[in-house]
Amino acid sequence: MDGPDNRTRPYALKAGERWTYRFGIDFTVKASEVRDGSSAALLEYATRQGEEPDDHTHQSEDEIFYVLEGALTFRCGEETFDLEQGGFIFLPRGIKHGYTIRSETPVRLVVVTSPVREGSSGWGGFVADMESGQGELIAKPPHAG
Repeated sequence: MDGPDNRTRPYALKAGERWTYRFGIDFTVKASEVRDGSSAALLEYATRQGEEPDDHTHQSEDEIFYVLEGALTFRCGEETFDLEQGGFIFLPRGIKHGYTIRSETPVRLVVVTSPVREGSSGWGGFVADMESGQGELIAKPPHAG
């Protein structure tokens, strides 16, 4: 299997295949942030009450969290968001953020980090095509404009 640093070929990981890094807790990396040309990283981890990171700010990347298990309260700037299994949050760069774990059992999270491209309004991929009218919008969140 090729490593996450090989951008010239696709790669797939089967269940259980991963790169694991201990950084206070164990993080399972599926797509690396440090490979040449990388535009996103994906990782999964489990954590419990008392292991939350201090509130912090990322200057160069946005973060996206998807809650697989558990309940958390995210803070981003002056706002708070209560999320449970299936919940999603986008945390833009440059805003102090963190979370508190509310569940007694460990939480499992999938995290995507993506560098911000200055002056960019997307990269013109298929999602942009769908969003700009090639796809039919059939549902949206109740609070979306």
